[in-house]
Amino acid sequence: MDSILHLLFFLLTVVGIYLGMQYYVAFWILRYFPQIPVSPTLVRCCVLLLALSLPLSMTLLRKWPGWASDAFVYAAYVWLGLVFIAFWSALAGDAVYVIIRSPQARPLIAYGTAGLVLLLSVYSAWNAARPIQVRSLRIGLPRLTGEAFTVVQVSDLHLGVTVGLGRLKRLVEEVNSLEPDLIVFTGDTLDPGFREVRAAAELFSAMKARVGKLAVLGNHDLYHGVEGCKELYSRSGVRLLRDEMVEFPNGLQVAGSDDPGESAVLFKLDKTKPSILLSHYPRVFDRAAERGVGLTLSGHTHGGQMFPFHIFVRWANKYRYGLYSRGASQLYVTSGAGNWGPPMRLGTRSELPRFVLRAQERMP
Repeated sequence: MDSILHLLFFLLTVVGIYLGMQYYVAFWILRYFPQIPVSPTLVRCCVLLLALSLPLSMTLLRKWPGWASDAFVYAAYVWLGLVFIAFWSALAGDAVYVIIRSPQARPLIAYGTAGLVLLLSVYSAWNAARPIQVRSLRIGLPRLTGEAFTVVQVSDLHLGVTVGLGRLKRLVEEVNSLEPDLIVFTGDTLDPGFREVRAAAELFSAMKARVGKLAVLGNHDLYHGVEGCKELYSRSGVRLLRDEMVEFPNGLQVAGSDDPGESAVLFKLDKTKPSILLSHYPRVFDRAAERGVGLTLSGHTHGGQMFPFHIFVRWANKYRYGLYSRGASQLYVTSGAGNWGPPMRLGTRSELPRFVLRAQERMP
């Protein structure tokens, strides 16, 4: 119950902030560009309609899927990103004006801020479209024996309106170049509007791993595409773990769950053997560490995706991005291979983590 209330409060806060940002930006423009002949009442109505474009686009996508709905959703996502960048830029412009307090500086601040919004928006779109960055980590895994074991993590692809088959194809090529022993998918693979599951399954099938491919579901998969994910994984030879565990010949146990709270699968693990937990949600790490799980792999946060959204992501998630440790247990939270919503990234990169697991006593 507490987690539901926390989520509801978080969503209401986000909606309130989103609407407030749009009003702030709209009236900032009117203050700094008084020559624009627009009435405040019209501005209020337009802002409200634009704020409703995102939830309306989701409804259109479900009820009337097609190219028109896709285009509307894409525009709504881009608008969301532009508003976010414009809000913080306008706030910075106001801060500069408060410090300077010179009416003569207002035009310079106005055009400078507009230029900053344009520059950051273009950079953010380019940054999101850049090739996925491979991040290699050497991890000492308690009780692991034998040769090094390589795991590649694919998370938060969000295949849909803004992430398509072209990016997936490039991802497949990158994954295969790493020659992993195991490939794991840690959730949020599909988003609304993705209708090419069979074509995606062919590309997923082309990902090669020596011992197999495993997956868990994320919140977007549960909201929008459980059946699509099941079809995708079953067609491509990926085993979906839903409170299940598999054990490999080297004794490595890999458990997976889509439960963001207490995962029953944790109690199935043999504490005398090496273990990995796949969970979309980083907050399960505390429980996993208590149960002696050696390594937890998560996503969900996108690392914040767009600065300074990191602040809100950190507030909602104890673990935002990177490698964390608690006793002998470790957690890695990836920023993800794709992006949610706006096809933009500011202050973060899409990434493909590669873990070289060795016996802990071998690590320097």
